[in-house]
Amino acid sequence: MTDDHTQALDELAGHLAPIFESSPDGVYIWIDEQHKTCNEKLAEMFGTTVEEWRAAPTFLESFVTEEDRGMFSYNYWNRIVPLAYPATFRFRGIRKDGTIFPAETDMIPLTYRGHTVAYHFVRRTG
Repeated sequence: MTDDHTQALDELAGHLAPIFESSPDGVYIWIDEQHKTCNEKLAEMFGTTVEEWRAAPTFLESFVTEEDRGMFSYNYWNRIVPLAYPATFRFRGIRKDGTIFPAETDMIPLTYRGHTVAYHFVRRTG
């Protein structure tokens, strides 16, 4: 399963490279905690490099305030996993240095090679 996830993530990231490179927003795709990638803008938003962001052990605990994790998780499990519909919501992000910033994400469900993928566009709101 892991090799299949890795292959799917790498292929999808290649297909989306023009969007990753030209989007004014931070962009990331997420299959699971070990299989995620982002563009430079998103990594910078969280005060990391792309490699550090990808290596974070858990997305929610590393990058979303404790108060907003439930809402973030709810949107994933109730809108993305069942491929119901995209969700736009605000949350407070955590930078590597511990500072908190307000953000908004468009969380879009899609499938690729049989994998459910969360496709995000993230922007600072303050």
